[in-house]
Amino acid sequence: MAWRVKFIEAVEQHATRLGITGRFKVPRFFGYYFTGPHAVVVAGLWTVLVDDAALLRRLRVTVEKITDNRFNIASPEQGGEPEFMLVNDSHDGSCWLWDYAHGRRFLEAGEPTAARGVSADLPDDEYDDRGPRLLEP
Repeated sequence: MAWRVKFIEAVEQHATRLGITGRFKVPRFFGYYFTGPHAVVVAGLWTVLVDDAALLRRLRVTVEKITDNRFNIASPEQGGEPEFMLVNDSHDGSCWLWDYAHGRRFLEAGEPTAARGVSADLPDDEYDDRGPRLLEP
């Protein structure tokens, strides 16, 4: 969907204007939400306000419809943050609703990580923290 709403094109055009050479490495995950009436697409550290597109309008209506208006991916005012965002996996097309803050954090992460051995039951001196570990597929 990011290609169809011209997100990739917008990122590459902006990078060219900044003097950045090369091609945009398309990430696996994209986030979608609305600020006021405008659609926003997020991938990595790129956040783009995209042109109005029927596909995105349908996306907004569909999320509201299938959740009986319990989850909103739109902020009421322009520039605001919504309560939730839709995260899309471009590999298999699956989607998840994330609360906005965690969705942004997930999308901006360079590499997904997890700490191994974390347990609330272990005293601090028994906790083996060897740092973050890459998540494996």
